[in-house]
Amino acid sequence: MMINLKDIVYKPMIPLRTMIIIAIALGIVILLNRKHIINRFLIIILLVIISQRPMLKNQNEVTFNLNIDVLFVVDNTVSMNAVDANGTRLNKVKGDCKRIVELLPGANYALITYSNLSLIKYPFTSDMATINSVIDQMKIVDPYYANGSTLDMPYDNMKLLINSSSKKDKHQQIVIFMGDGELVGKEKQNTNIDKYKELKDIIDGGMVIGYGTPEGSKVIIKDSIALKEITDKDGYLIDGSNKNLSISKLNEDNLKKLASNLSLDYYRMPDDNTLNKKIESIKENSISNEEGEEEIDKDIYYYFSGALIVLLLFELFHYRRDER
Repeated sequence: MMINLKDIVYKPMIPLRTMIIIAIALGIVILLNRKHIINRFLIIILLVIISQRPMLKNQNEVTFNLNIDVLFVVDNTVSMNAVDANGTRLNKVKGDCKRIVELLPGANYALITYSNLSLIKYPFTSDMATINSVIDQMKIVDPYYANGSTLDMPYDNMKLLINSSSKKDKHQQIVIFMGDGELVGKEKQNTNIDKYKELKDIIDGGMVIGYGTPEGSKVIIKDSIALKEITDKDGYLIDGSNKNLSISKLNEDNLKKLASNLSLDYYRMPDDNTLNKKIESIKENSISNEEGEEEIDKDIYYYFSGALIVLLLFELFHYRRDER
């Protein structure tokens, strides 16, 4: 891609004067240290450029508006950090959410999570960058304070957002419910999955997706705030009653019943092809309005970010070698 310097504009994330002061201070430190001077000065230069957020001005982009409101409902209980989804279940959820956002540009998105309680993490928005950021920030509830969750925990928040969406003219209400369906102890008796039948007439489609395996898996919580007494030496959750590894299992029966009550299809961790087909069928029933060409400024800082990563890896390599 050829870039004309005259077409570049800047929208600084940090004021240029501030970055210059920081750059001078770092430069002095580098000169005093006298190691990898060229590499480190290049890092400073790239940091200054990236901080100024270079953009290409007046790029024409066709924008679309879909009459679809997609509501993600995500289980973020401790069990969603079980590692039977080619990584943790929650990381697989994040990937699937972002894939759906990618496949439905121009739709509106909202996100609800549920564990100890149900939270509306973000109401409906058409800003894809914002919803992707919210998806990235999802994490399990702190295991030390977790006390389980009922599968009907998000019901009230779901009803609130779906009713809000249904007031829009000719809009579809799509629900994507994502979790492992696992209920333990009192949760089994306290969950009323049948209440979801009350929502099926005010949603237009979607799916329920199960994450994990019936055989189950251990649960990693190394990246949480949990205390050592609830994990083994490798950071996996242990059962408080017998100190054995805690194994979390996908409960498809609960999720299939939930899907039936909502009149939605159920899938277990669909591959990209299955997900693509399902989203395409949703898209075919929507109304897509081309809003015309919009002149926007397009970010190009990521070109410099790639070079910065290479230089930082070089620095890390030599640092580790010098430490030996």
